[in-house]
Amino acid sequence: MRLLGIHHIALNVHHLDRAEHFYTDVLGFKVSQRFSKGLRHLMLDAGNSKIALFEVPDLEIQSHIEELSEIGYMHFAFKIEKKMFQLAVKKLRDNNVDIGEGPVQRGEGESVYFQDLDFNHLEIHYDGE
Repeated sequence: MRLLGIHHIALNVHHLDRAEHFYTDVLGFKVSQRFSKGLRHLMLDAGNSKIALFEVPDLEIQSHIEELSEIGYMHFAFKIEKKMFQLAVKKLRDNNVDIGEGPVQRGEGESVYFQDLDFNHLEIHYDGE
């Protein structure tokens, strides 16, 4: 077997329209597909892969995500160019996204950690020059 990479990562969200706004207007991804059969969901173009957002209004997400993140440190990291990193940090701050004490040094690069509106743990990272 030779896998070619990651096709998509799926995240559960309470309100698809609210999540779409966050992922498109704040993080800058573009919607590539919308689905209405079964669970209402959409696909975002994330460059070399996709992000699927599934609307699950009755799911208790926060406690499960917190447990996964604290025990197994589950999160998704987005890659960015060094020259764009500070602009991304500013955009998060301008949109009142809590980045804690970030950015933080990670090897030769830097990262900023935050959560989406449904408590999914996310990271934006650039490698050294």
